[in-house]
Amino acid sequence: MAKSPRIDLRPGVTEPVVLMISRREVEAKDLASVVSRLKVFLATREDAWRYRGQMTLVVDGYNQDPRELVDIPEVRALLRDLEAAWPYWAHFFNQVDDSIKLLLSCVAGHRFLGRGAVEMDADLVAGALARGFGGMNAVFERFGFPEDELERMSKGLVEVLEQAGMA
Repeated sequence: MAKSPRIDLRPGVTEPVVLMISRREVEAKDLASVVSRLKVFLATREDAWRYRGQMTLVVDGYNQDPRELVDIPEVRALLRDLEAAWPYWAHFFNQVDDSIKLLLSCVAGHRFLGRGAVEMDADLVAGALARGFGGMNAVFERFGFPEDELERMSKGLVEVLEQAGMA
């Protein structure tokens, strides 16, 4: 009997990975600690494939702060630095929670109105997306992943941005 091809039926997150950024890391501007934890996801072809679209971004330690994360200047600064230093976020961040929205709001917001309201700068959004798509393409090229999956993930990212009113 012939073995049937393996089908990936993952419409959402099935093997969640949490990128936990602590308040201490935010306040110390410790980007190196955050980026060092991310290197493992690009270590092997198998890991880069397994964890595509599986990462949730969490900034911890602000539960008692009445502000939304995007309203905290130190959080915005660290996430801007993360986006610039690690362009692979579009490959790894999941498309079902607010991880991408939080990152891009911090990176591309130009006015922060409080209570999580952000006015986005279209040029900053375009720049962040160019880096994100570039990082996603680099992962696919490096490991020879299938083009149809790159197209699916790219369309999903655009859909997330449209739903968030960022596209």
